[in-house]
Amino acid sequence: MQSTFNSAILSGLTLGAFAACSITAQSLAGPVWELDYTDDAGQLAGTAQIITSSLSPIINIYGRLSTGFVNNDLVDMYQIAITTQTLVSISTAGGAGGGSATFDSQLFIFKRKGGNGNNPRALALRANNDAGPNNHGSRIGSETDPNSEYTLLSPGFYYLAIAGVGTTAVDGAGHAIWPDLATPGLTVSGNEVFMEDWAGSGQVGEYNIRLTAVGGGAAPSPGAIALLGLAGLVKRRRR
Repeated sequence: MQSTFNSAILSGLTLGAFAACSITAQSLAGPVWELDYTDDAGQLAGTAQIITSSLSPIINIYGRLSTGFVNNDLVDMYQIAITTQTLVSISTAGGAGGGSATFDSQLFIFKRKGGNGNNPRALALRANNDAGPNNHGSRIGSETDPNSEYTLLSPGFYYLAIAGVGTTAVDGAGHAIWPDLATPGLTVSGNEVFMEDWAGSGQVGEYNIRLTAVGGGAAPSPGAIALLGLAGLVKRRRR
């Protein structure tokens, strides 16, 4: 079921809501993270917003990208963590994956590397522009299986970023990490290149990123940083 941005839905969801375990039964249930509206998520590893809400197998992340006279907010980046090897759907594409965006969105996933929490770096893993033909929402799947709507993440910390078309992640030499995201439905590998910054002025607007872990079980981490995880490894989906 596709999320919308009206106030009735936002007020009806709480941080304590818990999602149904069945993927087919899941709709808008699950915790809401909307801190970006009052405390802007940064765009780099060192300024990424750490999600501290207790997570169920679903979390809905709400936020806004915008331009202004003084500052432009063209990228939002969030830090999440995975407790065990997990299949995760990351979507703004609506439909079964959920989420939405009022602009032509791009989604990116990076692995946190180095620094032990100080001066961390973002290692580019996967990105997607259009979830499919005529769908300008985004969904990160598997770069090795174009039919997959899920990406496999091993235990560790990750950065999830959203930007509009026209904004590009670049490496230390200023080269685009993902030079071609034009093929609808294709999740493109970042080849584990370190991301240095962002370039270009992309589209802006409201968004709802939905993260869905296959299975059930939430696992809060030490230090009150909540983790997105599963109780066990889920075997490969049958089609």
